[in-house]
Amino acid sequence: MTVQEAFDKFIRSRLREGCSEKTIESYKNLTYPLRSYLGPIFEMENLRQGMIDDFIDSLYDRKKLSRSTLASYIRNARIFLRWYQQGRNLLYDASLIRVPKTPKKILRLYSPEDIQLIFDTVEASPEWLIARNKAMIALMLDSGLRQSEVAGLTMENIDFERKRLKVTGKGAKDRYVPLGRFSADMLKKYLSIRPYDLPVVFLSVHGQPISCGAIKSMTGDMQKRLPFEFSSHKLRHNFATNYLVDQYYQYGHMDVYQLMSIMGHEDISTTKRYLHEAQSIVAASNSISHLDKLFA
Repeated sequence: MTVQEAFDKFIRSRLREGCSEKTIESYKNLTYPLRSYLGPIFEMENLRQGMIDDFIDSLYDRKKLSRSTLASYIRNARIFLRWYQQGRNLLYDASLIRVPKTPKKILRLYSPEDIQLIFDTVEASPEWLIARNKAMIALMLDSGLRQSEVAGLTMENIDFERKRLKVTGKGAKDRYVPLGRFSADMLKKYLSIRPYDLPVVFLSVHGQPISCGAIKSMTGDMQKRLPFEFSSHKLRHNFATNYLVDQYYQYGHMDVYQLMSIMGHEDISTTKRYLHEAQSIVAASNSISHLDKLFA
């Protein structure tokens, strides 16, 4: 089987598992360096461990690649090769591929002043689009929604009485997320003034369901006018970290499994990244200064 034939089957397998178009596009882009290195007509049965090592070395030789991009290329090459390896007696072992560690950066946790500035920075025309954009930002920041989940939200899945939303996440999996009072008020205001009565909640100026691209464009435009990093992902990151910190101060513990359910993660290790950051925030806030005790 050639590289191209194997990759086509790999993509079909991902589609059967319910991967989104965005995820499929990511697989295509991030496995391209490996597929280009081997060539589309290369026979997969001839692949050797040394050839994989040479490919990885070629990536390290590309000095302009960031550490995170390098790790993404290697990680996705491993995913593809492990998939092809299943049930086959081959001359390589994809489990031997080591993905390089990437620098762990603490993303900005928005202060009350930051959040106020975010909402004050929203601009759009006509006026109902301002209410729409503020409601979308509120749901990403206070309910942890992804772009696709905001775009796909329908009227029937809003439960104001029970203070929750039902959203469809990755793999077409449904889950419930919390709906705060502030976000609910923003949502109600938007729905009361939008000029269209359709089942999809968030609409374009022409009355069509909003696209993920439009949401990304909106946050990208705001990033240019804000003095700090801003994106839909950073809003979701803030939700997750604040959820654990607030949970600690209210209940005395952090339940990472509850957060995993709300975020729609399939792997607890993904959620635990937020746990580490939340714990560091609580630890720093509760620390006792030895010097202050000595020289008070």
